Amino acid sequence: MRMALRIVPLLFILFVLSPLFSFNSDNGNAVASAQGQASSVGSPGELGTCSRNGCHGAGSGGLTDNAGPGSVTLSSVPAMTNNQYVPGQLYHLTVTVAQSGVVHFGFACEILDNSGSTNTHVNNTAGAVTVTDATHTTIWQAFGTGRLSITQSSGGGMSSNTCNFIFDWTAPASGAVNVFLAGNATNNDAAADSPDNIYTYQPVLTPLITGIAEEDIEAFVATAFPIPTHDVLNLRCKIQEETMVTVGLYNMNGLFIRTLEDKMHPAGTFLESYAVNDLYKGAYFLKISCGSKNLTKTILIE
Repeated sequence: MRMALRIVPLLFILFVLSPLFSFNSDNGNAVASAQGQASSVGSPGELGTCSRNGCHGAGSGGLTDNAGPGSVTLSSVPAMTNNQYVPGQLYHLTVTVAQSGVVHFGFACEILDNSGSTNTHVNNTAGAVTVTDATHTTIWQAFGTGRLSITQSSGGGMSSNTCNFIFDWTAPASGAVNVFLAGNATNNDAAADSPDNIYTYQPVLTPLITGIAEEDIEAFVATAFPIPTHDVLNLRCKIQEETMVTVGLYNMNGLFIRTLEDKMHPAGTFLESYAVNDLYKGAYFLKISCGSKNLTKTILIE
């Protein structure tokens, strides 16, 4: 009986404090409330952004997005000029959250199709998001069985004044893409009732239309595989008529590495293999020319 009387007050204290210290398990890492990291980027059907009352805006009646002195930005390699993506292209994305004097940052990002679905239990992610830096980022599936969000891992946002989060995204084959991104600049007091600054960015990406006639698109198609690769890269090309095919390999800074292909090829489909086991791990570009037509492909070597 005395033991029970001791336990009851302890349980009451834990119940009261639990909203302030809500953690979920993610591969052994403690991550602050998934509610705020995998369902609060302002996408259709969600509860709003992280600035809402009850999240980072708790205790102040909610905050106004982008009202602070900082920012959140999204950049990509290769660049998506005019927010246009190349269907099937692998992009290396960097989320940068910045605010002077801040030592703890976070972010959450959902990349969704253009359906406008408000059913958060349905995964309408557009393309494929891949974790490339497990130390700083992780994948959450919002609401247990719904949308995929990429967010910071436990301790992944500790930095002064600015913090970068990197991950990969493979663009879909077609269709408009809606990016919902929220960046948090926090005071790191672990309390849910202290307001922090929230920054949002919600661009719409559209597939790149080159303006090449349909018959020209069919004239030259190139596929590089496997991605990623370890030692051998295969290149398959479809050629409508005999022409010169040139393939150059470049690093992510645009510096030329070597020529993989430079010869005439007959009409039809050919498959060539190239040894890449002497290259450092990382991302590279292939610049493929077939007569007057040009393609750029991103490859990843692990």
